[in-house]
Order: sequence, then structure tokens, then C-alpha cells
Amino acid sequence: MKDILRYIKVFSIIVVSFFVFSVLSCLIPYKSVQKNIEKSLPEILGEGDYPKVILKGYNYIQDNFTDALILNIIVSSDSKKPVWNAMMNPYDFHSPIENCGFRHLEHKINNSDSGPCTPYGRYWFGSVAISRILLLVMTYQQIKWFLYVVSTLLLLIFAVKIVNRVGWIKSLPIFLSLLFGNLFVMQFSIQFFPVLAIALVCGIWMCGKRAKTQKEITMLLFIAGMFTAYFDLLTIPLLTLGFPLVVYLILQSDEKKSLLEIFKSIFILCLFWVIGYACAWAIKWVLVAVFADFSKIKVFQAIQWRTTTGNYSRWDSIARNFNQIPIVWLNTVLTTLLLLTISFFNKKGIKWAITFVAVGLLPYIWYFVLSSHSHPHWWFTYRAQIISMACIMSAFVTLIDWEKLKLKCTIRKK
Repeated sequence: MKDILRYIKVFSIIVVSFFVFSVLSCLIPYKSVQKNIEKSLPEILGEGDYPKVILKGYNYIQDNFTDALILNIIVSSDSKKPVWNAMMNPYDFHSPIENCGFRHLEHKINNSDSGPCTPYGRYWFGSVAISRILLLVMTYQQIKWFLYVVSTLLLLIFAVKIVNRVGWIKSLPIFLSLLFGNLFVMQFSIQFFPVLAIALVCGIWMCGKRAKTQKEITMLLFIAGMFTAYFDLLTIPLLTLGFPLVVYLILQSDEKKSLLEIFKSIFILCLFWVIGYACAWAIKWVLVAVFADFSKIKVFQAIQWRTTTGNYSRWDSIARNFNQIPIVWLNTVLTTLLLLTISFFNKKGIKWAITFVAVGLLPYIWYFVLSSHSHPHWWFTYRAQIISMACIMSAFVTLIDWEKLKLKCTIRKK
């Protein structure tokens, strides 16, 4: 009972903080950010809604369309009704050019009285609250650069901490999976940045000098699920669960635990992340019902649409996302690890390898359940497989007797 009350207390404090922060940000009048938004417009119109970053190919597309939606909500909000706007997140898509986010934004800027606006109250849109504050002192391009700097610093801190804890061999699968998942695209996007930041912050905390207890890590993932619901717009939310789970397994892989104990721990961590994520999302709908108009956000229709299929099967959704993995590079790494496993097999690592494989299946379960979202949005949902790639590489790493390998290398040198 004491633990339940603790979770209720934490949940209540965070929800109140989300609500207050969103409302306070809506008190910022559009005139305060108008200059920086208008200054950003010529550059972002030149980029378009879906620019390819550095390399050509759908794997490198940025979601500027959703970034434009975020800016559109900022322009469309009325600071005189902060609570209603914080709950409903109105936007205005009235440009003659359909399906062009920045053209809609341009139209709204030039026709500020156009309307009526469309509510988008299903999400918290925490990214709107943050962006509104940043736009007080930055343009859109400067915000993207700021996100890049912050995410790079977080990545460097995480890299130092995990290598110090477990060494570079066990750490390498995580870094390779981020590389294969085209991490750099996420660093320059308001839309993609939050899940990356949350995942890295979790990893940094878990790799601290003091070993964290199971209760502490469970609370961490509960909170991570809540923050994911607040900031994320259904991009790659699973990353904030899977990434910490991979770190957790890497940190625990030298512990003497039974397979049942390991799976029990993983199940509890997953359960509390889901509870935090689902409850934080659901409470937003309750707040909409209390402070605005629940009937306008069409929650149940959206859930039905996300979980059904179109003219494709659920397996098609899995295949479409799987095909985005850089399979040649991944197979090169896996082949090398397989050869080392055959030569220096470590049977003590079998139970951990099984656990890694099980966690690596999470993205495919997600694609199967949320097929209608994962199939059309494959060009960014495929990054959930950062978890799968890290897991399959880590599984092989645990099956290699590295001490035996080092000993053989030492003998050869002599």
C-alpha cells in the first residue's frame, strides 16, 4: 500500500506540473514570438515539409510537417484563454495548398483572423510549450541547432558513463544501433528530439556511480512513460522503454540471476512504463473533458484507426519497417560476432542472450498492434528497431567468452 501511495503521489505531482507548465506557456502572447517565427519562415519554406538530411533516401527524412504543426499551434493559440488553449491545442490548416505544413503556417501568419481552428487535444503537446519559450529568443533554425547541441552533450555524457561502468565491448552495440538508426536525423527535429532526450537521460541516470535498486529503476520507467506521453506525438515512444531496458540488461549481465528472475524484472519494468504512459495520456483526456470539450478530440475514433489495418496486413507493417534496417552493415557485425561466439562460446551468457532477444521483439509487437500507424509512418517508426539491433548484438556479446579471447590474443603476441 505504501508503494502504491508513493506512485499516486509522484503521478499527481507530475500531472499538475504538466498542466501548470502548459497553461503558463500559453500565457505568452503570440506577439512575443512573432518576430522569430516570421524570421524563420523564408528558410523553412525553402526546406519543405520532408527534407532529406545529408543523404538521399526516405531513411533520412525530417518531419518538418509536424514541426510546422507545432508552430501553427503557437500562432493559433489565444493567450487570453490559456487553459482552453493548453488543453485543446488549436491549429489552422486553411491554405489552398493541401498537405503542406509550412504553407499552412505561412497562411495563418498572413491571415491571423482566419478560422475556425481545429482542436488537437488528444496529445499534451509538451513540445509546443517548450518551443513557445525557446521562440522568445531563437528562430526555428536556431532551435534545431540548440536541440542538436543538447542531444550531442547527452550522448557524450551517456557514452562516458556506460563505458566507465561496463567497458567499450558491452557498450558498442548501443552506439552501433544508434548509428544504424540514423540518430542524427532525430537530433535536428522538434518532433523527434523528446524521445531521444528522455531515453538518454534514463541511460545516464542508470549508469551513475551508485548501482540503482529495482524499485528505483521501476519508478524511473514509470516517470519516463509519463514524460513520453507529455512530449511525444506517437513517433517512437517505445525508445524510452526499450533503450533503458537494454542499458539495464547490460548493467545486470554479470549478476547471478535465474532466467525467471530476469524475465520477472523485465515484465515489471515494462508494466510500469505502460502504466505511466497510458495514465498520463488518459488524464489529459479527463482534463480536456473538465476544462474544454471532450467531444471534439475524437479519442476513440483515433484509437480505433491506429490499431486497425488498411489494404495491408499487420505483417506488412512489420516487414515495411524491418526493410529499413541497414541489413548489410548489421549482418557484417553479426557475422563477426557469430564467428567469435563459435570460437569462444560462453554458455553462462545463454540466459542473458535469451532475455536480450525477448526485449528485441518489443518493436515488432508494437508494429503489429499499431499497424495503421506503423505502416504509413515507416520512415520514422523504423527507428524503434534501434532497440532490436542493440539487443541482437548484445545477445552475441554475452555469448562470447572475452577472457578466453584476450588470453589467446596475449599468447599469440608472445
